[in-house]
Amino acid sequence: MTSKLSKPTRPHLPYRKILPDGFVCPSPEFLRESMLQAEPISTSDHLLRAYFTGQAGVLVDSGGFVFYDPSDLTRRRVRPDVYIVLGVDTESILEREGYVVHEAGKPPDFALEVASRTTRRRDTQDKRVLYAEIGMGEYWRFDPTGGRWYGYPLAGDILSDGEYRPIELTAEPDGMLWGYSPALDLCLCAQGRQLRYYDRKTQSYLLGVGEERAAHQETAAERDAERAARLQAASELDAERAARLRAASELDVERGARQESEAEIERLREQLRLLQGE
Repeated sequence: MTSKLSKPTRPHLPYRKILPDGFVCPSPEFLRESMLQAEPISTSDHLLRAYFTGQAGVLVDSGGFVFYDPSDLTRRRVRPDVYIVLGVDTESILEREGYVVHEAGKPPDFALEVASRTTRRRDTQDKRVLYAEIGMGEYWRFDPTGGRWYGYPLAGDILSDGEYRPIELTAEPDGMLWGYSPALDLCLCAQGRQLRYYDRKTQSYLLGVGEERAAHQETAAERDAERAARLQAASELDAERAARLRAASELDVERGARQESEAEIERLREQLRLLQGE
């Protein structure tokens, strides 16, 4: 007789609180503004990774460390929200836990910071000086609050003789502010809480996941509409062809009946001529 195995019991784990006792949210506005930073960063990372897919030697990273001083890799590091490096061996770099400038042989070509309440001074002052010293080719800043934290919605700098020079921006009538990035060969466009990227070669915006799905659905709907229109036209053509065939058939029947009638009349006339000849 075999004994039935009892089900092992799990030790009771006490409930762990995520927030400390007595925590009070400063204000709903504070939390809402802090979350504004996440979407432009994740969207930029997604769009730029997709844009550079298939292009060899391009590294796109979001939130990773850039180590810029070989004498002290522990403390001499910085973490841009998004940065891009062109013309490097990406496979060897991906094996490291960050981008080491002296190993890769060059600093990043593009860096983007997205404003938050706690980083506004560091982004607009400290990092601008540091990025120029490191040699980052372009430094862009985007404020999803429309300028409440940075003092402006969008700004871009390009490195020239070791110093940053402002990139010219254009303000559109609808409120969009945009500038051209030579490093990316794209236009950065700021409007409200959105940071978008415009490709002048294709004359279209880079599309995010939701926008791609909507564009796909719109294209599919257009294809369905075109297909339905073609089917409708074919149906109307078939109906028209059937009507012509019916008309032709009726005409043939009418012509046949007329010929039979004329033949009968001619036969009767012949009989009449024979009777008159007798």
